[in-house]
Amino acid sequence: MRNHQHAWLAPVSDCGIGWEDDESACLPLICLAWVVCLTKVNSQGQNMLTGPQIVARQASALAMTPELRRAIGLLKLSNSELAQELTREAASNPALAVRLPAQDTILHLWKPTSGANARPPRLQLGIGGGLAEALGVAGSPGLQEHILSELRLLLREPLDLAIGEALAQAVSPWGWLDRPIDEIAEEIRVPVPQVEAVLKRAQQIEPAGLLARDLRECLWLQAKDCGLLTPVMASVLNNLPLLAEGRLSDLARLGGTTEGEIGVQLALIRSFDPKPGLCFDPAPPPPSEPDIIVRREAGAWRVSLNRSTLPEVEINDDASQGSKERREAELLRRAVVRRNETLLHLASEIVQRQTGWLEEGPARLAPMSFASLAAALGLHETTVGRLAAGRMMATPRGTVTLRALCSASITTQDGGQISAVALRHRIAAMIEREGDAPLNDAQIVQELADVGIALARRTVAKYRGQLGIPNASIRSERAQSARA
Repeated sequence: MRNHQHAWLAPVSDCGIGWEDDESACLPLICLAWVVCLTKVNSQGQNMLTGPQIVARQASALAMTPELRRAIGLLKLSNSELAQELTREAASNPALAVRLPAQDTILHLWKPTSGANARPPRLQLGIGGGLAEALGVAGSPGLQEHILSELRLLLREPLDLAIGEALAQAVSPWGWLDRPIDEIAEEIRVPVPQVEAVLKRAQQIEPAGLLARDLRECLWLQAKDCGLLTPVMASVLNNLPLLAEGRLSDLARLGGTTEGEIGVQLALIRSFDPKPGLCFDPAPPPPSEPDIIVRREAGAWRVSLNRSTLPEVEINDDASQGSKERREAELLRRAVVRRNETLLHLASEIVQRQTGWLEEGPARLAPMSFASLAAALGLHETTVGRLAAGRMMATPRGTVTLRALCSASITTQDGGQISAVALRHRIAAMIEREGDAPLNDAQIVQELADVGIALARRTVAKYRGQLGIPNASIRSERAQSARA
């Protein structure tokens, strides 16, 4: 009997990188694992293992190309963090040019400094209950509701009110209009001059600066409201880019005054609020400006990236073709484009699934998970997790994180699905209308069971605790004290 040494390939596929397949960025990597074995051939000609033998197994995975590694690294960055990262890259790569948003550059004037007159803007983003509302907690009336209520007192003609409603719907979380006047006029089929006339009246509402078309107009309205709109102040506001660049001598020359007087005007400007709409959200301030804007247009929901904080990457024409610096700059530009497109696709999918929440509130928040989003978009679940972590989305119901709109699914007795957030909201509504006889957790369980939702009493207690609602005995004591 002869002993024979054999080696064979056992192909195994294992791809676990958190990104969708893309041949331009992901290259197949073949790994061969060798194991020492021994075989012999029996009398029937079959291989039989008798000891160690060399075995080659083929495993397929994705190679981490530079473009893929860079793209994955950019996923977790907010727009503001992306701008900082790109600025650092441009400082060391002459082939790379980064164009920061003009408004964002000027708004650096309100960053906290050691000066006595420095004053940061209020950074409570949102125009509704914000994160609190998304989680089913009562919030403030909200920016749009405030504007509409003020306009109903100010405007009398039905057409003027219709124009005012269109303007209120076009307000960004900052309190500025984020759509051109001619676009709004075209949508509601009203002449532009008539829309501008209503806008001029609407800009009288408090706080001053709401419904401004840009930062200059926002500050102009506040200066006028405070009686500070002097010729020198007007000259400074008409040349805000010079102020942002610190060119005080040029401003003094244009205003016919001294640099000292320009410094006084700068202190006054810093006392204004560049984002007057942000004070309408009681939720704690999020770590960054919203990356995504969601608004209602022509009866549909429109999703867009927040261009006011989104930097742009360009390649310097003077950079040599084929140079290392140019290749790195082009790689970074492709990675940024890919990051932006993937974020927009994810946000659009979320908005499509959560139209009930947008239109009717937390009681209609649909069940949604990272896994289901990943499957719909053809992404890995970890990619969705990187994108959703900390990304802020400004909506008419407040500025919320993408993660806040994901909620576990609870199956009802008839096979339907309800989200945990919607269920918490239903429990809060039941307690709100309980009257003088507070419902205990067992009674809440029974009422939910009557409508086909089976929950354990401890689950009701957990949800009630998350809402900050005390138990029935404490609520009863408080009610008796109030009556007394």
